[in-house]
Amino acid sequence: MINENRQYEGLDTNELCKLYSTALNKALEILVSYTERDVDEILSHGLSPIAAAAGLDRIIVFRITNRDAMACGEEYRWDRIKGGTAPTDDDLKALPITQATMRWFSIMADNSCISLKRSEFTEEEAAFLSPRDVMSILIVPVFTEGNFWGVVTFHDNTKERDFDEDCITMLRSSARIMASTIIRAEKTTNVEQAMNALKRSEKMKDALNKISIIFLSEHEDKIEDTMAAGVDMIADMAKINRMILCRNHMISDSLHASEVYRWDKGSGGSTELTKTFIDVPYARIIPDWEGLLADGNHINSPSKLLSEKAAHALKMFGVLTAAVIPIHINNVFWGFALFGDAENERYFEDDIIEMMRVATFLFANVFIRAEVDFDALTGIHNRRFFDENMKRVINFLSRSESALSILMIDIDFFKRYNDTYGHLEGDKCLKIVAQTLSRSITRTNDFVARYGGEEFIVVLPHTDEEGAKLIADRLLGNIQNCNLKHEQNDAADCVTISIGVTTGMVTYKHKADDFVRKADELLYKSKQGGRNMYSFELLETP
Repeated sequence: MINENRQYEGLDTNELCKLYSTALNKALEILVSYTERDVDEILSHGLSPIAAAAGLDRIIVFRITNRDAMACGEEYRWDRIKGGTAPTDDDLKALPITQATMRWFSIMADNSCISLKRSEFTEEEAAFLSPRDVMSILIVPVFTEGNFWGVVTFHDNTKERDFDEDCITMLRSSARIMASTIIRAEKTTNVEQAMNALKRSEKMKDALNKISIIFLSEHEDKIEDTMAAGVDMIADMAKINRMILCRNHMISDSLHASEVYRWDKGSGGSTELTKTFIDVPYARIIPDWEGLLADGNHINSPSKLLSEKAAHALKMFGVLTAAVIPIHINNVFWGFALFGDAENERYFEDDIIEMMRVATFLFANVFIRAEVDFDALTGIHNRRFFDENMKRVINFLSRSESALSILMIDIDFFKRYNDTYGHLEGDKCLKIVAQTLSRSITRTNDFVARYGGEEFIVVLPHTDEEGAKLIADRLLGNIQNCNLKHEQNDAADCVTISIGVTTGMVTYKHKADDFVRKADELLYKSKQGGRNMYSFELLETP
């Protein structure tokens, strides 16, 4: 029998992700509607789905009262046994300053969470936590506007455990939302403000609701379509006309960022990435952002009030005002989302920033989930996706003995390219070739995958011999039109490709390997024939 208060038990990773996202969504529905009810009542109801999903017995919010001395006191308490909001502990109105709490605050100053369980408590931690029945605890810092606002503690008083990574991510978001709810409640001081906040809260709730539904549902939409649907829902409310998602990666011990998604209102939604913001080192273009965002702080400012380099970066992004929201996955600085206003200089309101934080978490998870099926370097489908989907394609087409065409592609003399220009330029070449191939394939059910190294494969269901040849010609031309200089290419003075093409009528006797093996043989034939060409043969029925 499933314990409703410990819903996470027995679930696999994907089920946990859905459980936590659903709980966070339910909490959002409640917590953004604080304006017509007492904030304690809102927190009481809003934290229930979070506690049930994570198996929590108690949640306590501590508010910083003196940043210099790191003094804080209990602000709010939720207790499962008490049925929700519970009286605060008088002994915690001023949190005792001990070596344990001082050590916790030094760790949290870097926006890091602390996870503890009873068997691993230090003597001082045990003296403080054990009398309060704590078996396991997650301590989460909350920063607002770059300042240490407070701490939220999540308690399991039933069993020792390690909080899983997705749970920690959910509880981090929950902590920020709780703080935002308390802050907004304090700022709402009259009826007019309350009504305006309610109207916007309803819109926020509805938008985040719909975004969660879109992002959590199982579908085969392209990432660009999914992202566009989500950004569209918050764009009008936040009055933004540009949104950019960037992913971090290390190159030679230096943190770099690359655009992985761009949305532009004027272009109608998802748009092409800018080549100028691929593999850009923070140290060169936005050095003051790296530490700030890595520490969990956001940026909210007109560009002219930022540093010269930051202002220049925003000019490159084409915005006058930006909110830059950091993305941390499992305590690692994953990247950031930039929400921009290209027409006005202003600051975004606190609740809009919080909405952006939650939306950014959802946006990033679209890409994290997609990374399972996408090649990290090129951004197109990977070998795993190809292997799994080819089985599905073969099974589907064999029912009606329909045509299937496969194109195996190799970049000509790519080893020479790497030796001549270096591996960084080689990686850029792979990205450009991959994206060019991907843009050249326009039908919904067709797809391109990186097969390995400099090899790519194109799958064209319901495509006959003439259609396959047409695509092969298009790919050859589009790659050559990229005009990527390649002095060591015997086939041309720029980067070119060779292609092996085969078409067959799929029967129940066929396997994916039949098509791949034939296309690979024809690719070899193209290489032997001088490269920068394709070779074609029909695939015979086994």
